[in-house]
Amino acid sequence: MTWSGSLSWNREDSPPEAGPGQTIVDAATVETLEPALRQPPEWAVWAPEDGAVHSVGVTERLVAGARAHGARVHLDTPVTAVRRDTAGRIAGVETTAGPLSGATVVLAAGVATAALGTPLGVRVPVEPSPSPLFRLSAPAGLVRTVVNTEDFDLRQVAPDRLIAAADSPERTLAAVRSTFHGAGSVELLSTRLGARPMPADGEPIVGPVVEVPGLYVAVMHSAVTLAPAVGRLVARELVDGTVESALAGCRPDRF
Repeated sequence: MTWSGSLSWNREDSPPEAGPGQTIVDAATVETLEPALRQPPEWAVWAPEDGAVHSVGVTERLVAGARAHGARVHLDTPVTAVRRDTAGRIAGVETTAGPLSGATVVLAAGVATAALGTPLGVRVPVEPSPSPLFRLSAPAGLVRTVVNTEDFDLRQVAPDRLIAAADSPERTLAAVRSTFHGAGSVELLSTRLGARPMPADGEPIVGPVVEVPGLYVAVMHSAVTLAPAVGRLVARELVDGTVESALAGCRPDRF
């Protein structure tokens, strides 16, 4: 985890209202936070408590923690269907390695959640949202915060590496070179395209499916950001039997 804070700006004439944990800062302050900027914007939104994580590394640590607490983990074992008993209750899942039994199944399969729900008569309105990710070579210290602009979301992940989320590798490379002093040597190293789940209304879908006893859905767009909080809330509902008020607006039955 890198707690670098984030700077966000766009080309509008006037700044937006600052949200919780945010401050509107002027060009002089932006320049102290990102000294390599060629033309610091007249204003930016500064969120000092923002940070970034290596999502694969975090996932690996979460899996290791689950194992340490007794969970049985089946990696590289795709689920092909959700099983129900003759009474219609959840009985487990079918996988490429055979069936797994369980009285509760949590559908948290990202863009595949909708397809797993369809045979059960459950509609989960989630569509894939393409997410290009670019790795770039970079001089050490070129970018110090998480920078969010209309051209890219950008952060430095190693002394000689940047990661950018944007639409076009060519435009992103040109934008980085024109935005920062000393970025003329920046080069594109790789491109990856992910498919992030996007609920129909943009909000998380989390909660039990009333029509299928034992089925629980947890899918959202900002999964890495929300996973720690949502994971705890879901665990309380499933293990302790509580009803978490924080999830009231996220229930599947709103559709």
